[in-house]
Amino acid sequence: MRPQEDHTPLVATGFGLTLAVLAVFQVYFWREPGRIQAVEAADLRRAQTAGSELYAENCAACHGEGGEGNLGPVLNSRTLLKTTADDTLFSLIRTGVPGTVMPAWGQTYGGPFTDQQAVQLVAFIRAWEATAPEIAPVVIEPDPVRGATIFAETCFICHGENGQGTDRAPALNDPATLRDFDNAWYRNTITHGRPAKGMPTWGTVLSPQQIDDVVALISAWREGQAVMPLISMRRHLRSALFAVQQFDQPDASFHLEAALAQASESEAKDIRAMMGLLGQKDWAGAQARLLTFLPPEEIGQELFVINCAACHGVEGRGGLGKNLRDNKFIQSHSDDDLSAFILAGRERTAMDGFEGILTPEDLSYIITLIRVWQK
Repeated sequence: MRPQEDHTPLVATGFGLTLAVLAVFQVYFWREPGRIQAVEAADLRRAQTAGSELYAENCAACHGEGGEGNLGPVLNSRTLLKTTADDTLFSLIRTGVPGTVMPAWGQTYGGPFTDQQAVQLVAFIRAWEATAPEIAPVVIEPDPVRGATIFAETCFICHGENGQGTDRAPALNDPATLRDFDNAWYRNTITHGRPAKGMPTWGTVLSPQQIDDVVALISAWREGQAVMPLISMRRHLRSALFAVQQFDQPDASFHLEAALAQASESEAKDIRAMMGLLGQKDWAGAQARLLTFLPPEEIGQELFVINCAACHGVEGRGGLGKNLRDNKFIQSHSDDDLSAFILAGRERTAMDGFEGILTPEDLSYIITLIRVWQK
């Protein structure tokens, strides 16, 4: 009979190793939160550094080097940063703000930034919150005229002129509807949309002040007031020209009617002649009449507002982009050089090329305008 083997040393060794492994795991688990925090902090620092470079190259011209505001609003504000979520900042960067010089920066909306770059910008802006000063907000009362201007440029496409409705969306300027729904309902609906009804979310596109202005317009309608948008006759005629070029009779008629309301007696005669040609679907005749009524720089102004003003300002005085008035680059290059430059754009800047967007005729009108600015 073999003697019984003594496994006590092996058991003791195994037990010791088990305790050692458990101890190692305990140390690992104890240190893991700190390690994760260190990794997250390093990722945040990298995002803030990348966001700082993006901000300096693309945003500082409008919002100031330290977010103190310039052409664009103040961003380095404790009140703003405490009340504005990262998701909202991210959305505004991607989509821009219609009716302002703030363009869309997200690639999804035609801008140069990826979603990751937008996140990096938000991280950089958010870093100001700890030391951001308290800036008393400027109280701007809601204005139905501003609301009518926003409505005429943004909302009437679906809801019709003066909110009378179309086949795409219901009438808003309707006594029964205005009676049944209060201002809070309209504000909430504009902000959050009604996706199931085809109504997009405007809270990430329009600022709270702009939404308040539109609600002020709706409130004025409820009181039976007629509110005219603050859009010049010339602007309406330029818009009518582009609608005619697109064979868009409803929009062309809308802008001609709006121009007629502001016209002098002699101007009204010409505008009625244009409306007559439009009623006969004489597109060429209507366009020719509009072209004789509008000087080339006026047409260039409309094209400039649509394509260039977001960066260079409505009057070309600069913002995100260069000041185009008394500009040495423009003065030292030929029209052909400028056309080629506009079509190609400038790499590594927000200046995208307009190849396939602007026609040679469009370019000639824009260049005529900026040549006038050099005088």
